[in-house]
Amino acid sequence: MDTEEFTVSSVIPASPNRIYSAWMDERHHSAFTGSRATVDPWVGGRVVSDDGFIDATHVYLVTGSRIAMTWRTRDFPKGTNDSHVDITFEPVAGGTKIDVTHTKIPPGLGKACEKLWKKLYLDPMTKYFGEPEAMRAAYEAAKKAGHLPLSGIKASRPAPRRPFVPPPRPPEEEVDEEEEEEKPKKTRKRIETKTIDLRELARAQAQARKEAAERKADVKKKAEAARRQAEAVRKKAEAKKKAELLRVQKAEAKLVAAEKKKAELEKRKAAAMKKAEAARKKAEAKKKADMRMRKKAAAKKKADAIKRKKVAAKKKAAAKKKAAAKKKAAAKKRGTSAKRRPATKKRRAATKKRAAPKKRGAAAKKRAKVTKKRAAAKKRTKLTKKRAAPKKRTKVTKKRAAPKKRAKVTKKRAAPKKRAKVTKKRAAPKKRGAAAKKRRKAPAKKAKRRSSRR
Repeated sequence: MDTEEFTVSSVIPASPNRIYSAWMDERHHSAFTGSRATVDPWVGGRVVSDDGFIDATHVYLVTGSRIAMTWRTRDFPKGTNDSHVDITFEPVAGGTKIDVTHTKIPPGLGKACEKLWKKLYLDPMTKYFGEPEAMRAAYEAAKKAGHLPLSGIKASRPAPRRPFVPPPRPPEEEVDEEEEEEKPKKTRKRIETKTIDLRELARAQAQARKEAAERKADVKKKAEAARRQAEAVRKKAEAKKKAELLRVQKAEAKLVAAEKKKAELEKRKAAAMKKAEAARKKAEAKKKADMRMRKKAAAKKKADAIKRKKVAAKKKAAAKKKAAAKKKAAAKKRGTSAKRRPATKKRRAATKKRAAPKKRGAAAKKRAKVTKKRAAAKKRTKLTKKRAAPKKRTKVTKKRAAPKKRAKVTKKRAAPKKRAKVTKKRAAPKKRGAAAKKRRKAPAKKAKRRSSRR
């Protein structure tokens, strides 16, 4: 008889022992399948799930590694053998890989059983173990629906059963060849039957345990090798990362040093430019100071020349004045000697004749006095102008005294005394002006005397 088989697998985010213990726990089994389930966690124990739709018996159990059982559902035809299910748990990265190998399925039920495994077990288990909130929600929903078994109540548990074995076939009667030819041949399907021998089952379990131990050791060895390889890769990556970090740090240090050197070079350049600018400004200031000194020396030279000219002009004027005074004195002496001479008869007669126009002489005298006064005023103005010239000399003296003022403050205070002396010296020409006035008035008095004598 032809049968169907298939293999489905999935990665559950949990350890093999955790999944195995949840499978054998009725509460967890009911929670992740979403229906009432009873589980006997021993060999020969019965598993009833999906509200009695699935009925199975444990045949071979290895904790955290393998579950083997006979399996049938309500859809299986009557008189058919149970199918075989072998579930293996293999630890992988990210959880546990579950391989479900389902064999000896009656024809036409393979796809339904595959769909049932995915819908009832593999997909809900992935969600159940992957999300803590989903586990809590599924547990609460099963509790609310009454799927969880109550502790202490065992009346509702199904009795253990043995796998279905069809009754033995009755012996066939021998029929003559002629009868066989006359009657149509009837074909009868043979059903494979197999009884369970507990000794053979124990030996199989021991062999399975040995294989499981070997497989576990092999897995552990592979895991250790993988761990070592991962550790080597990690160390290599760390060394590479460290080398890269060191290279980056060196590059950064080099860049910082280059920037520092550039900044120092720019600083030196700026300092050199500043120094050159200061030297240029100093040179310009020195040049300006030299120019001022030259201008000052030229002005001093010019002022000295003007002073010498004025002194020479003053000396010349004084000499001229002295000569005029000498000349005037000589003329005065000659006039007085002439007055002293006795008048002759003719002169007396002439004076008598000229005595008539005395009035005219008085008017003329008045005019002469006015003209003399005007001439005196003109001379005074000239003298005042000449006297005003020495003010410039004071400026010259101030210019000359400037370095002494800068040198000492005490000399600055002493300067007004010198000016006072200069003013006293300048006040002397006033006396000369008064003497000159007297001299100018003297000829008028002498003229009066002469006229009176006459």
